[in-house]
Amino acid sequence: MPQSKSYLKLPIKLVAKSINIEVEVKSKRWLEIANIEKFIQSQSAKLIELSPLKKFLKNGTLFEISISLCSNSQIKKINQQFRNIDKSTNVLSFANLDEKIIQKLGLKNAIGKAKYLFLGDIILGFEYIKNEAENNNKKFNDHLTHLVIHGILHLIGYDHEDAKMASEMENLEIKILKQLGINNPYLK
Repeated sequence: MPQSKSYLKLPIKLVAKSINIEVEVKSKRWLEIANIEKFIQSQSAKLIELSPLKKFLKNGTLFEISISLCSNSQIKKINQQFRNIDKSTNVLSFANLDEKIIQKLGLKNAIGKAKYLFLGDIILGFEYIKNEAENNNKKFNDHLTHLVIHGILHLIGYDHEDAKMASEMENLEIKILKQLGINNPYLK
């Protein structure tokens, strides 16, 4: 990921027994949201505990994720550099696990008996997310939580390249968000 000025870097912190979330604020716009770093860490830990990763937490696997809170211009540069798409977006995920290996072996065998696993990076674009939330009459924090679980699921092999994959991913997102009291994000 390209280097840019960091406004705040929260050290890696154990936010749940087996989950480390590193949050780096790269755009001061994110600081408009009170306690954004702690909110991201807390929600990420809850989402992981509700995701297919929960069974590995019981086995003592330590998971780590890096989350960068960027501006539209920053996420646009990253999107261009790594995906050759010249526009900003809401969320990007860069998985440490190979998606093809997960699809071939399944998540259980891809993780195996690892005691530590860096899942990857999630990049979030502030203005894009804020505009989406406002345009769709969603609470900012609910929309942000949805995008974080979306990013986490990408890190563990979920995708939306075809209708079947998209349906599976969306249904899992809806189920997890419901457990947090967040409405179905796909309803208009």
